[in-house]
Amino acid sequence: ATIPNINLDAALAYLEDKYLYWYQEDGQDKVVFQFAIENNKCVVMSDPLAQSGYLEKGLSQFLADAEDTNISVIFYEINQETTLLLHEYGYDFMKFGETAQVLLDRFTTEGKKGKKFRTVVNRLENKGYQFQVLQPPFDKKLLNTLKEISDNWLDGRQEKGFSLGFFDEKYIQLAPIALVRDKEDKVQAFVTFLASNGPEEASIDLMRYHLRTAPNGIMDYLFVKLLLHFKEEGVSFFDLGMAPLSNVGTEKHSFLQEKVAYLIYAFTNRFYSFSGLRQYKQKFNPIWRPRYVAYPRDTWLILDMLAIYRVDNRKVKRLSY
Repeated sequence: ATIPNINLDAALAYLEDKYLYWYQEDGQDKVVFQFAIENNKCVVMSDPLAQSGYLEKGLSQFLADAEDTNISVIFYEINQETTLLLHEYGYDFMKFGETAQVLLDRFTTEGKKGKKFRTVVNRLENKGYQFQVLQPPFDKKLLNTLKEISDNWLDGRQEKGFSLGFFDEKYIQLAPIALVRDKEDKVQAFVTFLASNGPEEASIDLMRYHLRTAPNGIMDYLFVKLLLHFKEEGVSFFDLGMAPLSNVGTEKHSFLQEKVAYLIYAFTNRFYSFSGLRQYKQKFNPIWRPRYVAYPRDTWLILDMLAIYRVDNRKVKRLSY
């Protein structure tokens, strides 16, 4: 099956924690880049959002403007098309990880193939747990409940931003949410949908559960029910998101820059563990697609990777434009 090149990360612009660069022609927006600044480095998050036929023009103007202001541009978690285009502009690149898409036509809880998923669902529903999808707007009482669960899940740790969503009421009001309720009708887990979801591909952002009261297996249950929900909606693919450093820099013959990236992220990550992430997503039999980091050939990769790390782990806040 052909996976569409849809940039679901477009929804993250609504977090207002990144700057936006617009390329226009005749006063019309054609391409937009989401980015953050770290010292003299500009870190672009994901692929540019571009109207058909305008990607190269927008990219050329963006790089020219960055050069005029003596800013080095790094591209983070981009697809193969953008990577190869940047290579023509003198960029080197390395694989950063893989993103997983589930072909929903093939996903089932029926028969022998779906037994493991059916077991997950039955285990909790036999105990009175229920899955529910709600449409915005959400009332204050529900938002307070979600905030309590989110705070409990964070357990005093700092949220990530930039390439992931964070708990923000304004952001959460933009799209549906899915809940898991227990037999007493108390919310034990929730996920937020992306505002950029469409008929071909959909995904989620925040995934939170109550550490002390949610049962084991609640996220497995939530994922299975989500896949079934989007399948019933007629969506073709469900994006499970990135597995950073998946199959990157761990082999004897890996490129040096991949080994450098692996070491930086393996030893500096303090919150979101990458180990086992690919294995977890693999249970849903996804199609894996590579994602890349592209960086100027005349820069030091170590400094570029540290810039990405700092941007991806800075304290979340809305910017004042």
